[in-house]
Amino acid sequence: MKTLFFDYFGVLAHGYGRVDAELMNFIEKKLVGKCRLAVLSNMNGGTAEEMLGVHAEKFDGVFISEKLGVAKPDQRAFLLAASQIQEFPGDCLMIDDSEINCLSAKDAGMEAIQFKGVADLEQKLEKYGIMTP
Repeated sequence: MKTLFFDYFGVLAHGYGRVDAELMNFIEKKLVGKCRLAVLSNMNGGTAEEMLGVHAEKFDGVFISEKLGVAKPDQRAFLLAASQIQEFPGDCLMIDDSEINCLSAKDAGMEAIQFKGVADLEQKLEKYGIMTP
């Protein structure tokens, strides 16, 4: 996988402005530098800095449904985000807490992981070879 897309609410944050410190620590220690990182969120406005604070610099792109003009689970949201970060959908992995969004990402040609916590995510990423040294 070349690019990992993270959902904001339910994955990176549990509420607006409350970024999950455990997940951000995992991302910083285990993922930064191994692949490109991006956010795909169904937010209506806001900036990367407002959403992620000091963590915004870890991400190569932040794609918000309001600016894309389409929201998940519409397959076009996944395709547009991949296109805007200049990746083929098959080189992308969506990490989302919503099962329907994961299914739609797969229908758009991406791989997908339903987020159920950091330990579960790390185990699932190992299957993609992302966690290897």
